[in-house]
Amino acid sequence: MRKQTHDHQIAMPSDLKLVNRQRILDVFRKGEVLTASEVHELTNISRPTVMRALQHFCQVGVMKSMGYGNVSSVGGKKPELFAFGDERKILCISLWPETVTFALCDLVGDIYALTRYEHTLEDDLQQAFDSLSGFVQRYYAEQGISNVQLYGVALNLAGTVDYDELLLRYNAKAPGWGTNIAMESYLRPVFGNEVKLFVDNAGKAVGRAVLLDHPEYQNQRLMTVFSTWGISACMMERGHVLNGKDSIIGEIGHAVISDSADTTCACGKSGCLESMVSLKKIQQMLNEGCDHADEKVTFQSLFDASAQGDERARKVVRYLAHCFATVLHNLSLTYNQDAVVFQGDFALADVFFDECLKKKLAEFRYFPDGKFFSIDYDRRELSQLAARGDAALMQRMYFSSVL
Repeated sequence: MRKQTHDHQIAMPSDLKLVNRQRILDVFRKGEVLTASEVHELTNISRPTVMRALQHFCQVGVMKSMGYGNVSSVGGKKPELFAFGDERKILCISLWPETVTFALCDLVGDIYALTRYEHTLEDDLQQAFDSLSGFVQRYYAEQGISNVQLYGVALNLAGTVDYDELLLRYNAKAPGWGTNIAMESYLRPVFGNEVKLFVDNAGKAVGRAVLLDHPEYQNQRLMTVFSTWGISACMMERGHVLNGKDSIIGEIGHAVISDSADTTCACGKSGCLESMVSLKKIQQMLNEGCDHADEKVTFQSLFDASAQGDERARKVVRYLAHCFATVLHNLSLTYNQDAVVFQGDFALADVFFDECLKKKLAEFRYFPDGKFFSIDYDRRELSQLAARGDAALMQRMYFSSVL
């Protein structure tokens, strides 16, 4: 099967011409209109080299001439203006258990036209993609686009992914799909043979978006914790996502934290983090010793009650912090992360959760002076972050291919 190029595989150009072309392209990635002289000033690359690169990009359709600008105060020829010229789009799709979300992105810039539809993810694989096809056609009609206008499609969903072969190893939220699913065979009938395809784990798509707004993490070991219908992590080193040969790096929801738990996880093990911090487990804890069952709890209501000093809620929150501290402590021994960012349900955590988590982590004496990794809480909407993360990756794929 044809190999795909992904964020962990994009080679850094070693040839000086490719390096210069990359730097020249980078100054146009936000949609600027510039002259060759302005590109020279921004990159410190010689004007003849800049002009040759711009002419090459125009010939292959990446750049386009925008005519001529005004002469300078000292006179001379009118300078030619250049802008990014490929008008194809990227379609980003989040196929999640209760929603399917679409967003568009140009090959430069950020996402737009984000639209979310409610649905129930079918446990039959063919039915699930028949439904997806229907949502695609609905979205196309609403946005006035078609497949011919696309450069690529990025699909993120639950489960582990073989990025080289576009295989979905297993989706615990749709176990009826089976294992080692060749996603291209289901996506080509929907999107045709010309578009580039990328299939991503949802947690990694969401985590990758953090780098777009926080460049300080680019040179660190960053772990983002995705928590909604499951728990996973995106573990990045110097901006590159770590996957492993079985694509299970980051599946921290299946880290076993209790050998006495009687709850069996969808992965087949007992005592996994994901099952030990689930809403079902929280509801059980809140109802212990009560004559009547509480109304259905949510993470938001739990953390709100804890913030208001409710003792029953704080008992549960203290337990949740202990569970995460156990996993993060163990991960620090092998990954030694510089920063952890919670996203989704546990990004809603109150100050009490944060205090309990940090207090537990500080007990480990190998952290110098009790100072461990930074912890932050990103409360932005997850499907929007997923679209941004995947769009940015496909933009990198595009720009690495046109040098």
